[in-house]
Amino acid sequence: MEKYNAVFCRWKRFCRSTDYRAPLEYGLRLIRAQNASMWITDTTNGFENEPEDTQWLLETFIPKVIDSSCESIAFIIDEDSPLKDEIKQQRAALSQYFNVQEADSLEAIH
Repeated sequence: MEKYNAVFCRWKRFCRSTDYRAPLEYGLRLIRAQNASMWITDTTNGFENEPEDTQWLLETFIPKVIDSSCESIAFIIDEDSPLKDEIKQQRAALSQYFNVQEADSLEAIH
C-alpha cells in the first residue's frame, strides 16, 4: 500500500502452520523489496492463533521483521473483537521494537 508505505495483510479465515506462516513470510519479502516502513494487519475476520504459531511468530518471525525496514505495526480490529486479548499480548511484545497502533478501520491508521 503505497499511501502508507506498508504491507497489508487481511486474514480471511482460520489457518495454521504453513498456511499461517507463508503469508507472513511473503509480507516480509514485500517489506524488504519495497523498503516498506509499516505492516498493517486486518483482523476483522481473524482468528485466535494456535500456540505453536504464536511461538513461531514471537521467536522466529518477529526477529526477522526487526531486522527489516519495518518501523510500525497497525492492527485493524473491531471494538468488540474476540481477539482483543490476543492482540493486546502481541502489542505488548511488539511495542518493544515497533510503533504499534490499533484502529477500527484502515482510514483511522496514521
